[in-house]
Amino acid sequence: MVKIKIKQFKKTFSNLLIGVPSSSEASFAIFTCIWVLTFAYRILLMMSLYTNPVKPFDFYPASHPLWLISTHFIYDLPFAFACFLLAWLLSRVRCFSEKTKIFPFLKISGFFFLHLFLFALPLTHGAHLRLLFDAQTGLDSSMIMEAFINVSPMGLIRFVEWKDYIFLLLPIGLFWLILCIPRDWKIWMVWVQIASLIFLSSVLILMANNKKDHGPSEIRFNPAIFLLSDFMENVLIQHASEDRSVKIGSEGESGLQTTGIFYKNQIKTIKYLPPKTPHPWNIVIFIMESVGTRYMFDTTYGNRMPMPFLHKISKEGWHLKRHHTTSNISTKAIFSLFSGLYDFFSRETFGIRSDVRVPSIYNLLTENYDSFLVTPSSISWYFPTAFVKNGGFPEVHSYENLNFKIKEEFHSLGRYIARDEIQTIDFFLQRLNKAREPFLGIYISFTAHLPYFDYGPQYHIMENDGRAISRYYNNLNLLDHMINRIYDHLKNHGLLERTILVIVGDHGQAFGQHHSDNYMHHRYSYNENLETPAIIYQPALFKPKAFEWPTSHVDLLPTLLDAMRIPFSPDLFDGESLFQNRLKRKYLFFYGHEECITCLDTNLIKVQYSLKKNRCWAFDLKRDPDEKNPLDCSLYEPQFEALRKFVSYHNAILIMYNEGMKERMRSSGKEAR
Repeated sequence: MVKIKIKQFKKTFSNLLIGVPSSSEASFAIFTCIWVLTFAYRILLMMSLYTNPVKPFDFYPASHPLWLISTHFIYDLPFAFACFLLAWLLSRVRCFSEKTKIFPFLKISGFFFLHLFLFALPLTHGAHLRLLFDAQTGLDSSMIMEAFINVSPMGLIRFVEWKDYIFLLLPIGLFWLILCIPRDWKIWMVWVQIASLIFLSSVLILMANNKKDHGPSEIRFNPAIFLLSDFMENVLIQHASEDRSVKIGSEGESGLQTTGIFYKNQIKTIKYLPPKTPHPWNIVIFIMESVGTRYMFDTTYGNRMPMPFLHKISKEGWHLKRHHTTSNISTKAIFSLFSGLYDFFSRETFGIRSDVRVPSIYNLLTENYDSFLVTPSSISWYFPTAFVKNGGFPEVHSYENLNFKIKEEFHSLGRYIARDEIQTIDFFLQRLNKAREPFLGIYISFTAHLPYFDYGPQYHIMENDGRAISRYYNNLNLLDHMINRIYDHLKNHGLLERTILVIVGDHGQAFGQHHSDNYMHHRYSYNENLETPAIIYQPALFKPKAFEWPTSHVDLLPTLLDAMRIPFSPDLFDGESLFQNRLKRKYLFFYGHEECITCLDTNLIKVQYSLKKNRCWAFDLKRDPDEKNPLDCSLYEPQFEALRKFVSYHNAILIMYNEGMKERMRSSGKEAR
């Protein structure tokens, strides 16, 4: 009896195994393709984690590679089974539609979308893997949006190497191979998959309480699941938002600057302007990409100070010790530096609009300045190009037209994003030699931006151990040397005494503070993401002074205009000149790319609101400078209301100002200066 039951069980199980591949040949082939693809992805990911000097989010796996592959492969199984179930259900629909007139259309459409899916799947996995090591992020909806906005289709194709095409075509080739092989082979494949599933389930049980290698979700989750969940959260799910409709401006307001007791202290200020000079001033603006205030003089790792020269001249000029960017992304931050205005408080960037015509620093200088901008990086990635070019800025040298060698260490995308920093500084110094006074020379660095290329041991102040923070500090030291070279060049050529030197970061940089995925700058709006240095050096105009109160990018342009005694209307800037005994404003505002808006008052109360999550919180930075203890937003209701109202009307006012400038240019017959 027992033998008969065993035989019956074997026969039933054998029929089940046969039925799995035969019930829907295409569904089984899809499941096997995804199984193989995701396993190949896990192998490539683990190989990179153990061999690549750049670790995403500084994640150093502690387990054996095979063990780690097994534990992380668990996260791919739900996706594989979901695709199999969906494909099987669609195959059942076919049975009911074979006799209908639309069946040929459905068949052709199904064939097309199946192959599109099989191509998109490895593309998603490959792009996610590349981004993990090249950009400290995964493939999400914002990365896709940014790529399509800032990079041309041909530029995207350039990122795909010949070996990537093998990976991209793997599922399609495997799909047709599985369809064509004999049924016995398919049954063998079912056995292998069942054995693998039993093994992985055992691993999951064993690792249930082991969080030793519990890395960020970008590493653990399947790339397709990660992308879909992000798309659902940030694109499809619409949170109920409060009514932000307020009157644009109010009675008595003019220009762009907020007025009234809601935003301004009703006080009289006194300006203390420097003396007039018989000569116009040269200006050199050095914008340090991704340099955070907390790092440049830091020695807590037992290292030498990363930027000793900058530390020296910070004591000889104006040092804005609590300076902030206006946004945690470069495009908006640089727009504010050049215009004295906040960019849009939304994902859209005003500075890249083709119709932008608001004045920049170049338009506001009264003399005929010899103006030029130099950067080793590609301006298509991070720069408000339309704003600068529409303003008539005459000369831009960037990755696109500088014929220098390209840094490729560490980074498969290196040859697409930056020229050699040292050679680019050499070019900038040569351009200074040719400059006609007065000149406006702008340099935007790249070296402190990921992937932190290694420029050699002469710039090492920390061991080159592969940690992101070590490479970053070494590159801050390189950056300090480059600033020193510019200073010495101006001094040796007799230009320093007639030149204002502005050294400022575009935004901060994060290395895992607060959240395991808070790397780079654009994911959160904590102080490490927003605080950035600002130093203005010219002894004749800026006597040594340390500013302990909050300042912003929008303050720098009106401050420079006051220093050079160039008249301007304060109402046409969001910032204030710092040549005052005190500032009238109550608040600074910030826009975070993660869709968080922030308001900081003069007492260092920081109120934040997530547009995406419809949630508000606050920090008292005097008592809690590390932002460890979020407070109830209701404690600061007036400040939150000021933030809410400002964000609701700022974009509209900026557009109105831009339309007014366009109309003025049309009436004067000018498109740009």
